[in-house]
Amino acid sequence: MSSKKLAPCFLGILLTGSLVACGGAKPAVETAPAVQNAPDAATTVAAPSISSAEQAAPAPQKVSLEDPTNRYSYALGMDLGKAVANVNVPLNMEVLMGAIKDQIDTGRAVQMSDSACESALQDLLLKMQLQRDADAKVAAQKALEEQALFLSKNIMDTTVKVTTKGVQYKILKEGQGIVPKAADKVQVHYVGTLLDGTEFDNSIKRGEPLEFPVSAVIEGWQDLLQVMHEGEKVKAWIPSALAYGEEGVDPLIPANAMLVFEVELLKVLAEVPVEEPTAAEPAAPAAEASKPAAAPKADVQKPAGKK
Repeated sequence: MSSKKLAPCFLGILLTGSLVACGGAKPAVETAPAVQNAPDAATTVAAPSISSAEQAAPAPQKVSLEDPTNRYSYALGMDLGKAVANVNVPLNMEVLMGAIKDQIDTGRAVQMSDSACESALQDLLLKMQLQRDADAKVAAQKALEEQALFLSKNIMDTTVKVTTKGVQYKILKEGQGIVPKAADKVQVHYVGTLLDGTEFDNSIKRGEPLEFPVSAVIEGWQDLLQVMHEGEKVKAWIPSALAYGEEGVDPLIPANAMLVFEVELLKVLAEVPVEEPTAAEPAAPAAEASKPAAAPKADVQKPAGKK
């Protein structure tokens, strides 16, 4: 095989990021916070055109991967296969396999110049991007419809309450402490998931609660926290309009995703009350007097899914 002959189009795919690193068999579903039950439209394998002869052909026999040549040959095939699997527009597999044979067999004529190859790959990338955009738009609209349907049914549960801005919640454990205000800081434990149950953040797994100003998080959290009592634990459903809306937080939170949280309000750190000035001490400016007792820690890790 001539490496010089193989390079142009192969590197064209590699440089565009379509060719992925070799891994194990088929990539396992990640346990990291990503949509697991429904693969992203951008990575959906387009149905290739398969001839009747290919359909009738018997399954290829397993090869011995103990042989070094077989091992790296198979690995290269896997790598190329992953690149093809990431193409979300229809491909003709018969033509694709023929092009590979044309490229590596010096006895066969290549039907496309290097420049034509690069141009075709650029066209392919543009078409893939357009398809991703179209798929994302459809998925975002579907997410809106699904959350609207869910919320309309969920509110029928007599144990479910709703905040003034539209966050639905259910009390899992009563609390008797104070209710935080927007200017306060709070300490919470929480678990965040998508509507399909996909977990994207969990302070309990990290082993420490999170502390932050009420005003520093998404609108739905602000609304929820200001109806909770210290010591209370709730399950809450935050509509996308009170979370991350049409933008989402790639790759953890899709566009128009409703967020589901279990939140336990461990502690309310109320702002410092304004003290009367003494004769030896002038009154502090109003802007200074209204500051919280302690500034947020610079190294505090904010929960994923929070602003």
